[in-house]
Amino acid sequence: MTQENKTARAMFLFLKLTQDGKLIWTAMDPSPDTMEDGNKVVRVMYVAKKDDRMLRLYHYRFRSYTDEDEWHWEDSIALEVSDPKGLSWWSFPRNRVIWDLYEAVKFKTTKVDEFIDNLFSQQ
Repeated sequence: MTQENKTARAMFLFLKLTQDGKLIWTAMDPSPDTMEDGNKVVRVMYVAKKDDRMLRLYHYRFRSYTDEDEWHWEDSIALEVSDPKGLSWWSFPRNRVIWDLYEAVKFKTTKVDEFIDNLFSQQ
């Protein structure tokens, strides 16, 4: 199996573990290495621990320059393995599943499922 296939399968596994409630994510303020610098904006970061490693996941906006004075904002998601202090060691390559993971993490950390269940139990 190639390294690319391994990392893609790992991302799918993180998604499944998150959806099943077996990988627990916590929202926190961005770490210093991802702070807003005028060209990159990070508002919230999610962290989880898996097998003595820290994972961090965050949405960021960055300036994409088309010319020296022309730019527009683009959105991306980062999934990284970090050190115990929360600084990035390695970033997973871009993959559509990271967006799905991000949506699942937001759903779980904001407890939308509990909110919906409570809504229906009040009927």
